[in-house]
Amino acid sequence: MDETLALLVADDPRGQAGRLLDHLATRCKARAAAVVTVAGDDLASFAGEVPLSSLTALHRLWRAEERELRAGRPLTGSGYSVLPLMDGKELTGLLFVEGGAALEMKNAAVVALAAALKAARERLTRPEARGQQEAVAGAEIERRRLVAALDRHEWNIARVARLAGVTRRTIYLRLKRYEIDRQRIPKTLKPCPPLEGA
Repeated sequence: MDETLALLVADDPRGQAGRLLDHLATRCKARAAAVVTVAGDDLASFAGEVPLSSLTALHRLWRAEERELRAGRPLTGSGYSVLPLMDGKELTGLLFVEGGAALEMKNAAVVALAAALKAARERLTRPEARGQQEAVAGAEIERRRLVAALDRHEWNIARVARLAGVTRRTIYLRLKRYEIDRQRIPKTLKPCPPLEGA
């Protein structure tokens, strides 16, 4: 089954992971969900959006419970769940879900997220990928995530700021720093009923 899932997510593992996270968050009524990769002792964002304060809490939890997570045991606290995403016996990432119903490791979407991480990792280790510069600077990754979040939320600055756990001013400063032109999305007008006698 893992090989089949890996084939399904092989073309765009990060995009598929984002869609799976949206599905999971909706199904379990979570406030936020994210997948982070585990490389050595470091965590790095892979997909999803959670407030910065939650990511900080996840880093603290990782430092305290690394051994349990590496052993493949999920953790549940007050208001959150952390599920290890495994490739065989190796920990490749963590699924962080804030609020909502508890998830099980055997959930099809959780298994598919692990397959997306595996596909992304294999994509980077392919011989043809080694020659290309796949590593994008951290600023470029942040720029792309900001644009993606803005596109997903119809360039609603307040909503994106709230989801990112920052102020609107911070979003405006990031737009300026990354030289992103603000797009104005026109609101769709609702049709008015015809006037009587007209």
